[in-house]
Order: sequence, then structure tokens, then C-alpha cells
Amino acid sequence: MKKQKIKVYDHEFCRIDIWLHRNFPDFSRSAFIRLIKQGFIQKNQVKVLKPSTEIRPGDILEINWPTDAIQTLEPQNLPLDIIYHDDHILVVNKRAGMIVHPVRPFQKNTLINSLLFHGIQLSRYGFPLRPGIVHRLDRDTSGVLVIAKTDRAYLELIQQFKNRTIEKYYLALIEGQWQGIKEIDFAITRNPREPCRMKISSSSGKPARTEIEPLWIGDNYSLLFVKPRTGRTHQIRVHLSSQGYPIVGDKSYGSQHSESIIQRQALHAFIISFPHPITRKKMIFAAALPSDFQEALKRVSYPANLFGKDGSHG
Repeated sequence: MKKQKIKVYDHEFCRIDIWLHRNFPDFSRSAFIRLIKQGFIQKNQVKVLKPSTEIRPGDILEINWPTDAIQTLEPQNLPLDIIYHDDHILVVNKRAGMIVHPVRPFQKNTLINSLLFHGIQLSRYGFPLRPGIVHRLDRDTSGVLVIAKTDRAYLELIQQFKNRTIEKYYLALIEGQWQGIKEIDFAITRNPREPCRMKISSSSGKPARTEIEPLWIGDNYSLLFVKPRTGRTHQIRVHLSSQGYPIVGDKSYGSQHSESIIQRQALHAFIISFPHPITRKKMIFAAALPSDFQEALKRVSYPANLFGKDGSHG
């Protein structure tokens, strides 16, 4: 058994089985119902036996995780580019090719494996495979990512994402001379024929909105400053492809020019802005362009004077 205590910071009452599944998504709700009925969970030092038991803000839960339910994550000495850290949050520049967290037991080479190796404190929420992870970037998307080090920071950041008070800005190198609209507002859903891909769907999709500002329009390529107003899976990639402007290197969504320009989709999470989850101070972080993205810009004859040597916009 592994005992874990956690404080409830939510502002609303909730059934304990629903709350547990929401905050530990790697375990199903039915798995938590079994743990509750078997007496593995306590609330305020009293054993909980009913999944419908209500929890309130301030409650202290103690979860006795069965040993066979826990998947140990292996610390690994992988590159870690830290932009900022304090007692509550960590901001990193994720490299392209790195998955944020394991999606199956014993998976290696993820950002979480690296954080564990470097002894970074992480929120207990999201245990066991995604502790502290409040948002994600696709494996081959580089850039700025914020991680919660404490439980309170985790819950506050999750709420900010729900309320859309966190602003994210991306750089996207696309194929074609951009003449598109300034805002794309098309719902997105999973593609039933290809489950790893998403598609536009007006009937069954979730609302998705992306704002676009061209920074440079060349003869065959363009560089865009992109602000997703919602956070759907593959949103920027799907929206740009739907307009006939796939991201360079994004073969999943229609790119015809990949290996000659860049070995992955030319999408970079450039800036993130949000109120600090504890102090409420306005925080703004930017991630420098990785070398492969800078080389891709050179290959498409992007004017060198528009970006400084460190990748910052002039």
C-alpha cells in the first residue's frame, strides 16, 4: 500500500468518486468505486464506504493505493530547459520530440521522467502518470509549458484554463501565401477513421476558435502569430489545414513539404501569460525558437532581421 494525503481546495461540493476520477484521470471512476467499497479511502480520518459521499472544500482525503495499481515512473537524465520556477510553478521550454507525460505504464523519455530525475517537486494531482500537468503540447510541438509544483497551484491553473484566462501564443510556419481570415471558428472532433487525428465537424464537434495574425508572407510560405482561444486537441493544426494552409512538416494534416524544410511540424508555443496561481501577479513567459525552427525559416528565405539571434521578435 502507498498512502497519499491530499486536501480538497475546490469551491464546490462533489461526489467523492467523481472528484477522484476528475483529479486522478489515469484511474477510471469504476476503479475508484471499488477502492471506496473496499475501504481504501478515508475522509477526515473516517473511512468512506459510499461512492456518493459528498466532499467539501477543506476536507482531507487519504488514499491507500494498492501496490498493483501504482505504476512507478523511472527518473531519466533528459534535457530540461527551465525558463522559470518558484515554490508553486515551473515553466519550461519543451523540446520537440518529447512527450509531456507517459500515456501507458512504464513508458520512458517523457518530460515527467526528466522532472523526476532533476528532483522537481510536483503536485500530487494527476498521479501516477501525469503529476502536476495542467496542459500539454503535442510531441513534435516545441515551446513554453507551465507545470504545477503544489496541489493548490494545480487546481488554480486548471480553473484558469477552464475560464480561459490563460493566454497562449504560437508561431506557425505554413505552406502558401497567407490570404486567410483573421479568426477560424470551426468545431473539432476526433476522426472516427483515424483515432489519432482530429477533424472539422459542425454536427458533433466541440467549439474551437483560433485567432491569426500574419507576421510574414512569402512567395510560397508564411509565418503566423496564432492565438488559440480554446484548447482542443490539434486545434491549430486542424484549423490551418482546413483553410488550405497546412503547417510545414505536418504530414498528418496535409503538408507536402516536410523533410526538405523541417523534420516535424513547424509549430512553436512562443508565449504564455496568466495570473500567478498564488500571488495573482501577471506572469508572461516566452520560449526561444529551437534551432530546427530557425533553420527552417532560413530555408524558406524568411528575412533574418525580423527575429533576433535568440529567436525573439524584433
